[in-house]
Amino acid sequence: MLKNRKLGDEFWDQRKRVLAEWPTGKEVDLDEAVSFHKSLPPGKVWSKRLLEAKEKGETLLITGMGHTTVEQQIKLLKTVEPVADILGTSPDSLTRAHHFEVIAREIEKSLKSGVSTLNGFPIVNHGVTGVRKVISAISKPVQLRYGAPDMRIINEIAFAGGYTADSGDGLYNFWNMNSKESLETVMKNHQYLHRLFGIYEERGAPISASVLGMYGCGVPPSLNIAAQLTQILMMVEQGIKEIILHHHAHGNLAQDVAGAETFRKLAHAYLERFGHKEVRFTMNIGLALAKYPNDVGGSFMVVCFNCLLARLCQAQVVDVRTISEAKTIPTAEDIYVTFKAGKMAANLFKDQKVEVDRDLVAQEAKMIELEVRSILDRVLDLGDSDVVVGIIKAVEQGVLDNPFSSHRAVACKVMGVKDDKGAVRYLDHGNLPFSKEILEFHRERIARREKLQGRKADYQTVVEDLTSISKGILIGDILEA
Repeated sequence: MLKNRKLGDEFWDQRKRVLAEWPTGKEVDLDEAVSFHKSLPPGKVWSKRLLEAKEKGETLLITGMGHTTVEQQIKLLKTVEPVADILGTSPDSLTRAHHFEVIAREIEKSLKSGVSTLNGFPIVNHGVTGVRKVISAISKPVQLRYGAPDMRIINEIAFAGGYTADSGDGLYNFWNMNSKESLETVMKNHQYLHRLFGIYEERGAPISASVLGMYGCGVPPSLNIAAQLTQILMMVEQGIKEIILHHHAHGNLAQDVAGAETFRKLAHAYLERFGHKEVRFTMNIGLALAKYPNDVGGSFMVVCFNCLLARLCQAQVVDVRTISEAKTIPTAEDIYVTFKAGKMAANLFKDQKVEVDRDLVAQEAKMIELEVRSILDRVLDLGDSDVVVGIIKAVEQGVLDNPFSSHRAVACKVMGVKDDKGAVRYLDHGNLPFSKEILEFHRERIARREKLQGRKADYQTVVEDLTSISKGILIGDILEA
């Protein structure tokens, strides 16, 4: 059975097969790549830029973007660069599925037509040489933003090319970006990936890893935080020191702030429990929406609200979706305008004291911590303190669950719904190991909404909540009640 242990010689054996998957794998020279990272100015290194933002209280905006050819990708990033502090690149969906031969034909089409035919940047096909051209053409740090069950060769080439941050983790890529590969296979792939991070770190070229847990819309915060903490424990075992916590917000300010504070607190607590004390955390925040507003006004409001959340939650990065998110793949102009609006909002909030009722925050934080510890401690018990063994058993038993997973091996029994104030509660806790105190708290909060609306909360209520913010309201159907 797969265990949570640092990879040794098997990493290097596996790496030969990974890099042989496509000819550009031959361009990867780890020693040379580390030297290239060390040559980058501090302003192009993700971890250094975020540490600066943390010290200065800055809010940085990020979104994914990608075009087919190297020239198109450079033009896209340079268009956005004047209003962006940090940049993101999304590999195309064919790259995520490792269809490199098909991509080669698409690149030829794009070169002939001048039109980008892919929905992202095909990193593997362009290889280290192509990626270096992109990284060298801009002055900001770039994050690799995507999910896939097997990210190994993609990240090998991206890191060797100069990307200094990544996104996604094993659980997120298992149940949100995958329907076929087993959990053990995806965890094994990510152990390799995490060890690659660790090797760069050990050689003096830190690359920032991200945890996402699961796509958070409609998911109570404690379940997502617990899932991310399992991934952090996997990452640090392989030597990762720079970790970006992704906080999925829902719009109830007290619960969102409480979730962010509890997440940081428990990340430090569980790492200390397992003897890891030198890990550095930053935070990325974003409203988790199933549907974005169709109208431009609503889209701008979501961007600005995200910036307010970042200020309240002391997050360094705002994960935004562009004003065209609900309709189409964004143009460079869409991204530029989105960043410009978000940057203005962040600047207006900067250095101002913006506060939420601390009594409400404390109440929410108490329950979130109790719930997270109940889940994560049970995962660790199942694995006899080995988090990887525990993850595999916990998913089998529904102790770790995802209500919207694409994988049939996941229980999908948990269901979240908003209460009368817009905080997300457990309508159905599935097999999560919760006490009577926790369950009664959630039932009582949901009952307040039911009384207000004059009907029981059910599946239809959940659907209404998933789309409510796209309609300009925090709680589904609450205005009609």
